[in-house]
Amino acid sequence: MPEILLDLPSIGSQVLRKAPASYTKIVVKGMTRAEMILKVVMAPHEPPVVFVDNYIKLLADGNPETFQKILDMKGLKRSEQSSMLELFRQRLPTPPSGGDGGPSLSFSAPTPEQESSRIRKLEKLIKKRL
Repeated sequence: MPEILLDLPSIGSQVLRKAPASYTKIVVKGMTRAEMILKVVMAPHEPPVVFVDNYIKLLADGNPETFQKILDMKGLKRSEQSSMLELFRQRLPTPPSGGDGGPSLSFSAPTPEQESSRIRKLEKLIKKRL
């Protein structure tokens, strides 16, 4: 599947050229994230500590809403989800104190606005190449 996505910019073109590096980077990053999500969803949720640690390690996403979506995909009941969410919040690495101290790592997923902006840029790039 990733090969098809990587070849997408040159489909229908008379000239066979390699996809731009920025496009390739976005496709690889997106497919890697999708694979990690599938690994987490398919993993057993017992014991909960192992499941939560595995999620944090594979996805590096400290957003409780994203974790909630993963639990929904697993088909867990709300009662099971609430205890897992509490455990998730406890297991998150604590952010460094002193907010203005310098650059910090953010584990949150891109906002829908950022994601749609990326998609628009990608669409423009594809149209330019065709």
